[in-house]
Amino acid sequence: MNTHKNKTAIGTNDHIRQLLDQNHPQDALNLINHVGHDSAPMKNAQGVCLLRLGRIEEAINVFREITFRGYVCVPSDTPVVYQTNFAMAMLLANHKEGVIDIVSRLDEKQYPAVGRIRSALRKWEKSLGFFQKLLYKAGIYPDKAIPIDFAPGDLE
Repeated sequence: MNTHKNKTAIGTNDHIRQLLDQNHPQDALNLINHVGHDSAPMKNAQGVCLLRLGRIEEAINVFREITFRGYVCVPSDTPVVYQTNFAMAMLLANHKEGVIDIVSRLDEKQYPAVGRIRSALRKWEKSLGFFQKLLYKAGIYPDKAIPIDFAPGDLE
């Protein structure tokens, strides 16, 4: 890639981050769609926009593509941000088993997004009634949604 394209990509990434920070995910998604989303980082940004717009199933598809890259299991060289964003999409879709499977393999101390997701899981678990907790411990996940108190998805 030449220097001009690198500067353009950096400027675009900065603009996307700024739009997301200002809570304008649709504008960020429009920008991504305008410049193209062929690279994994741009697909990740697209998925974050979709999460923040509440288009969860679309976000899952985007994150699944960049996280699994056609494999059955997550390849060891998959960036953690893609894995945590996929886990977040699964959390918002109320697919608890997928969330737990992904975050159980990642270090909460090393990756803040893992800590945020695990904290949401712990709060959810504490909110369960006695029988719901028993079912959860037995591997049967209550249908009760896991609330979050932060903007879902990370660019890096």
